Amino acid sequence: MKAFAVTTALLLSACTAGDMGLAKVHADIVSDIPRVQHIVSENLTTLNNPIFLDIRDADEFAVSHLPNAIQIPPDADLKTALAKVGNVSGRPIVVYCSVGRRSSVFAARMQETLISQGATQVSNLENGIFGWHNNEHPLMNAHGQTDAVHPYNTVWKRYVRRKDKAVYTPN
Repeated sequence: MKAFAVTTALLLSACTAGDMGLAKVHADIVSDIPRVQHIVSENLTTLNNPIFLDIRDADEFAVSHLPNAIQIPPDADLKTALAKVGNVSGRPIVVYCSVGRRSSVFAARMQETLISQGATQVSNLENGIFGWHNNEHPLMNAHGQTDAVHPYNTVWKRYVRRKDKAVYTPN
């Protein structure tokens, strides 16, 4: 009976939609990966010339990304990441993915090296591109501005507030 109750509670919490669900996901990420600094989208304007690294797969990036973001595969090694990013000296780095898990893992793995290369800080965007999209901040694709976002898969789509804007292929 106890196992049933625990399973039911986990399923119910997993089915929480929207921003409350993203808050729970974020709390879990902070708990699991405590050494990564997080930044809310409203505080991005305080950063001087940030570098945005999109830690999602190329098909997700093709649907939409933050303006001027650089796509880095989640499993990229240091050499690949630095080759795509270029000079980080004197610039803050903000990493993001769908909800923040893949980007937090990336940040934890790369932040020491990026700081040693001159980055002023490495932060994870709290709630990822889903939170950004839910707050209706601008997104881009190869054709210009878009309001679409790649939902990763049907399970994670529940965290996208505007379900009609969740698409798997670029417009």
